[in-house]
Amino acid sequence: MKRNKILSVLWIGMLAFVFILSACSKGEEGGGSAAGSSTDSDASALEPGDPFGKYDPPIQLDAVRFVGEEVKFPSGQDIKNNVWTDLYKEMGINLNYKWVVTGQEQYESKMNIAIASNDLPDIMQVTPEQLRQLADAGQLADLTPAFENYASDDLKQVMEIEKNALPSATFDGKLLAIPSTQPVIGGSAPLLWVREDWMKKLNLPEPNTMDDLAAIAEAFAKQDPDGNGKADTYGLALTKDIGLNSSSVGFFNGFGGFPQIWIEDAEGQLQFGSIQPEMKEALAKLQDMFKNKLIDPEFGVKDTVKVFESVTTHKIGMLIGPSWYPAWPFWDMVKEDESVNWKSYPIPSLEGGPATVQMPFAVSQYYVVKKGYEHPEVIVKLANQYYEKMYSDNAEFDKYGQIIEDGVSIGVNKYSLVEVVNPNKDLIRQEELAKALESESDADITSAETKIMFKEFQEYLAGNNPMGWSGYAANGPEGSMKQLRDLNDAGKVISNGYVGAPTETMADKKATLDRLEQETFIKIILGETSIDAFDEFVANWKKLGGDKITEEVNAWKAAR
Repeated sequence: MKRNKILSVLWIGMLAFVFILSACSKGEEGGGSAAGSSTDSDASALEPGDPFGKYDPPIQLDAVRFVGEEVKFPSGQDIKNNVWTDLYKEMGINLNYKWVVTGQEQYESKMNIAIASNDLPDIMQVTPEQLRQLADAGQLADLTPAFENYASDDLKQVMEIEKNALPSATFDGKLLAIPSTQPVIGGSAPLLWVREDWMKKLNLPEPNTMDDLAAIAEAFAKQDPDGNGKADTYGLALTKDIGLNSSSVGFFNGFGGFPQIWIEDAEGQLQFGSIQPEMKEALAKLQDMFKNKLIDPEFGVKDTVKVFESVTTHKIGMLIGPSWYPAWPFWDMVKEDESVNWKSYPIPSLEGGPATVQMPFAVSQYYVVKKGYEHPEVIVKLANQYYEKMYSDNAEFDKYGQIIEDGVSIGVNKYSLVEVVNPNKDLIRQEELAKALESESDADITSAETKIMFKEFQEYLAGNNPMGWSGYAANGPEGSMKQLRDLNDAGKVISNGYVGAPTETMADKKATLDRLEQETFIKIILGETSIDAFDEFVANWKKLGGDKITEEVNAWKAAR
């Protein structure tokens, strides 16, 4: 396998050398003119060019996208006319959106239709499952030479930080996508959030073990922490997405269980976390807590938004979730009543001290180019430009990242077609903010985004910015991100051991197996079936495709 890779690199190098020689007589317009003159679309990206070079003449680029419901636009702008589309025009890219929808779920559904009907734009964002489908159908451009010859130093460094990013987008030695890397530790790794004001009122100790967590939940459910004389509070919040949402994932982590990810066993083989015996122990505890009314009896029909409604109406004393909860839902409570105090703790382990927690792979979306498009390197240039404007030494964050209009913060970075972020961004930001607050100087802060947050923190600490509470609670010197940074430094944050595209059997069977898992776990917690139903679930999971998936996953691991 190494020999094939070496031959591939030599072959690419020889072709690149030939193109360079021919380009010497033609000159180079930032890589755009030469790329456009080639008749072989994939080979056009073999010629080394300027990572930020302008296309002259301009090129046409058809795309599709979604816009989140939370996205706002400055006056006179929309998704087709904004600072990012203006930048693309300066790059010589005439961007045309074939369609735009609201929300990622609607986008993925419409993208599935586009794939099935072979009505593809030049460039698109896809899920791992869609990437596999397009790759198997031979519908994607090979981006290997495009990345090698056009990726900026910053983009290469980002992909080096998350070493599994590019391999996850590589099929039969060809890079078929640019991964959208994200800093998932701050957005997904679970922490235990507790109503500290209720803890003090009931004189409860801080949680150090999972038994402590259960004891606090019981006190919150049975000792009237809100003082209204009614039995209307619950100890622990859960959503209906058991094992799929941080509210329950963190609980399983406390028992040494890791749902929905692949973990190494003692022999170095990958095993599916959801079927390991630690999961059974955690489910038994949840069943007991539900029976004793420590958990909201309606959790089985509540999504995150519904759970947050229970939190903000003072019905819940504990929930498990990511570092950003101070922004929502906690700020809605604190701004109404300053006595409300939510405090984060590391997820406790069974034996005491912080448990090892899980986070998803840093890539859940990919950017691909339709096979045959004349300028496959454009996807790399767009990724270069995003990082350059947002995070590089030359960043223009106040123009391309966040602007203030009529006192409202607008995240204009959401208008960018391509988004690639340093996976360690959240960790770096928290460390830099802590040092800056101690020294009272932002001289060593490396990003414009973090410098803005530092000023907001200074105003908050001076009493001039009450809204700064949420940012400070998450990213301050002792905030929730500091706890995650400590866990990460201690090697107590793990990610999925399998980062390839869905295997053949996964594509056919995973939805069925996931549904079986959800139904079984919910029934166990509700007490509708005994805890021994877990063993039956494991046997059925293996028989219905799980054993075959395990074979495929470990074959992938062995081939790396």
